[in-house]
Amino acid sequence: MMKPTRVLLTAASSLLASNLMAGEAVFYVTEDGNAMRDIAVSVNGQKQLVNSAGFATFDIPAGAHQVELSQFGEWLGEFNFDTASSEENAEVQVDIVGGEAMPEVKVYLPGQVDAMAVGQIAGALMSDETGGPVSGARIAIEGTDQAVMTDDNGEFAFELPRGEYALTIAHPNYGKRDVSGLRVMSGVTTGVNMTMSLSGNGVIEEVVAVGSYIPSTATAQERDSSAVLDSIGSEQMARFGDSSAASALKRVAGVSLVGGQFAVVRGLQGRYISSTLNGGLMPSTDPMRRDVPLDLFPSSVLGGINIQKSFTPDMPGDTTGGVIMMTTKDLPDGPTSKLSATIGMNSRTTFSDVNGYEGGSTDYLGLDDGTRELPSIVDSATNSGQDSLNYCNFSGCVTPAEGASLGQSFDHIYNVDQIQAKPEKAISYSFGDVKDSGFGFYGAMQYKDKWEARHDGRTDDLGVTGTYERSKRKVDTTGYFVAGYEDEAMLVTSKTMLLRKSDNTTRTSSEYDSNNDQQTDQATLQWVERQFLAQHFAGEHYFGEHELDWRMNYGQTKRDEPDRRTYSYINGVLIPSTIERRFSELTEDSLEIGGDYTFDTMISGETGLTLKAGAMISTKERTVEVARIGIDKPSSSTLDMTQSIESIVNDDSFSAGNLLIQTRTAATDSYEATDDIFAFYGSAGIDLTSVQLLAGARMESSEQVLSYPNSTTLDNNLKSDEILPMASANFIVSEDMQVRIGVSQTLSRPGITERSQSVQYDPETDEQIFGNPNLQVSKISNLDLRAEYYFSEEENLSFAVFSKDITDPIERSIPDGSGSAADGSTFRNEDSASVQGLEIDFRKMIVDSDYWSSFISGNISWVDAEVNLSEDTARFEGKDSRRLQGQSEYLANLQFGFDHLSTGQNLTLLVNYAGDRIFKASRSLSPEMEEGRVVVDLVYQYEANDNLTVKAKAGNITDAVTRYTRDDTEIERYFEGTDISASVEYLF
Repeated sequence: MMKPTRVLLTAASSLLASNLMAGEAVFYVTEDGNAMRDIAVSVNGQKQLVNSAGFATFDIPAGAHQVELSQFGEWLGEFNFDTASSEENAEVQVDIVGGEAMPEVKVYLPGQVDAMAVGQIAGALMSDETGGPVSGARIAIEGTDQAVMTDDNGEFAFELPRGEYALTIAHPNYGKRDVSGLRVMSGVTTGVNMTMSLSGNGVIEEVVAVGSYIPSTATAQERDSSAVLDSIGSEQMARFGDSSAASALKRVAGVSLVGGQFAVVRGLQGRYISSTLNGGLMPSTDPMRRDVPLDLFPSSVLGGINIQKSFTPDMPGDTTGGVIMMTTKDLPDGPTSKLSATIGMNSRTTFSDVNGYEGGSTDYLGLDDGTRELPSIVDSATNSGQDSLNYCNFSGCVTPAEGASLGQSFDHIYNVDQIQAKPEKAISYSFGDVKDSGFGFYGAMQYKDKWEARHDGRTDDLGVTGTYERSKRKVDTTGYFVAGYEDEAMLVTSKTMLLRKSDNTTRTSSEYDSNNDQQTDQATLQWVERQFLAQHFAGEHYFGEHELDWRMNYGQTKRDEPDRRTYSYINGVLIPSTIERRFSELTEDSLEIGGDYTFDTMISGETGLTLKAGAMISTKERTVEVARIGIDKPSSSTLDMTQSIESIVNDDSFSAGNLLIQTRTAATDSYEATDDIFAFYGSAGIDLTSVQLLAGARMESSEQVLSYPNSTTLDNNLKSDEILPMASANFIVSEDMQVRIGVSQTLSRPGITERSQSVQYDPETDEQIFGNPNLQVSKISNLDLRAEYYFSEEENLSFAVFSKDITDPIERSIPDGSGSAADGSTFRNEDSASVQGLEIDFRKMIVDSDYWSSFISGNISWVDAEVNLSEDTARFEGKDSRRLQGQSEYLANLQFGFDHLSTGQNLTLLVNYAGDRIFKASRSLSPEMEEGRVVVDLVYQYEANDNLTVKAKAGNITDAVTRYTRDDTEIERYFEGTDISASVEYLF
């Protein structure tokens, strides 16, 4: 369906003056959302039958009006309504429920701005001769300059204020026709399906069907939600140029990102946030985190994102900061086939020389061709890197010849080269259709290749100064397919997706430690493939007042990091102990089965009752396998260690016995874990028209088990059984304003590896991570309050206040150790934490004319999150309290949009700000702070015609510096450049 033509409320008064009569009552009668026929409506003794569209119209004087409805003489109901003057009109929507009339009466004065409620006229134009669609016909609203062209499916749509309209239809081959007497009511779609003849003298066969018109804007979803909700629609993501779920979420009030991947909601990091995809929990690709990296989900497959910030029983128990609910695209409205291509560049990176190294022949596909695999001879000799090698000349040992063969089996690629970064390129294709039988399908494929780099990187902290460069080639591939069946009583879908992100990272650094007069030059060559494979089945079934929803979601994530190479020179000498090749793979399988039953009915008059109950079972199984291979230099070796690394580490050095490979894998590097959750829940909601009440509880039982197959370390178990209650009220102050208040109890569980009894290593930094087997579940009390005012379906203003008290919060902290352990991290239950905050969110039209429209939208958040530290943490950090890690005190977004309606062009300016936040706690020092940063983007779109769209985006226009400080002194900084891209979309 074509996009509805924007009809401007500021111009509607003159239109309504000619179309609406004073003292008119319009009735619209439906059952189960469909127009009814053969209904007799009697107003003050005057009787009419509704037409085929379900409409009846009466002239009414001022005063009281008595209405009776019947069908074939059978009484359906009666009711009264009043009009204060003969100038007032009335819209009466009557829904027949269980054979009884349920009326909704709206009385208004024509011409007043607050009466300009909108509905829709939509339809299709078909050919008598071919039976196919008539495209390219001009459909105009008579008496106005509002007009659209029918698309390839012959379809058109107008969004119009309430009133009566006439259409004029013109086509060069089919001639000109008029259709009059089309009624538009608030919140209703009037469907007009017509046929036209090439002869030019045929008559128009007009079939009018009327149904509910439900605006699909994110604002409408937020307004109708029973909880505090922020919504991001696919159209918004397209307009703002957001390429993934991660980039879209940072525009939501109270949300920021860590590392461009992980969300922080209302000052709370991943352990207090849950993420769902199509209603189910997801596995993660990060061995050290429980939350999901959101950059894995491209906008090309996302149908929308809802961020629910208040807990309801049907949400996971760790919905404290919020739950990020992503849904993938559903069945299309009709035939679709779209091809798009993108090319881009970075002001600092593209065509410049960046770090790189010799890789495999299929790196451009995001797939390693086997170049980086652990050599089979080493895999066999070391039991996949788990067993040490014993070198000697005796039986049962590794002989010198065998040792040479083991060393020579590696490729010895260590040098960092300078490679010219190529422009970004991407291509995607989507297709789909829905058949008359109700069966439909939709598919999408995408490939993207982009270079990123950190430029002019500098460090200066505690006497260590230096520079570094990091380059990353990112290759993303996406495959998605949905198939399903839909009718009036059910919707069943199957969604299959394969998402892959491969990052080829090269990092070099050169630092001087003045305290020890030591120069250290380090290099890291890293290849990481992340993959998400999912199969989701879901169904929605309707039985009158009853609804049954079910889902079965299987997901598998993989993180494959083959042959991560690191080495260091100290004062110009290669140190053999720093040479390491690491091979690791994480696989996590998840299965969730769940279902919800909803009963929705009217119990008396205008009082509605909604009962909901459900259950879910979620199980996750994670396997992590790690092999570390190092190099030893025997005391007899005569190698000159000041040469380049490839002059030292080569086949000749191993053949001569000057170097030997050795395993460095710890017994606890590899592990297996399970995380099981069972929950059942129930809630009851009462709609008293002016007040909506909801109360319920969730019982959640969970168990985590962590085991080490290569170690004698005991399994680590954590069980939890919790009942989580909630209650909320939504006060409808007026048709445009509502106030929500809610209280709830939630929890936060430790991550799988945070309770381990062994040392883990951060997969990105190699920092030692010490688990804490004594970690306990945190419990949180929540209070949420939000007032919402809606100027229209697309305009709103909201003000939110929230407060959270956390018992036993878990924070990343400083270990009780010395040497290298002192530089690592551990986790502790701190004494307590509190989070309070304010959020203001708004969207308002600035200009709304026949030719131009523009809007301003944005949000600002203030979050005060403080943790009272435990005795051990306070002793190491030298303070009793501080801010929570990762939390910015201030967040802000601002968007300006400009549309030139007649040419289909729009321009959007986006500004994002995330304030200072703690990056890492430090021993007896002030913490490392990530400084606040303003990022400005500009997005342009041009809809050349119904088939062709051109887009352009400039991201990070000001090339804002990323800076880290301690006590307001800069300790690290780098630049990432400005991204500029252009894309073309063609709809077949």
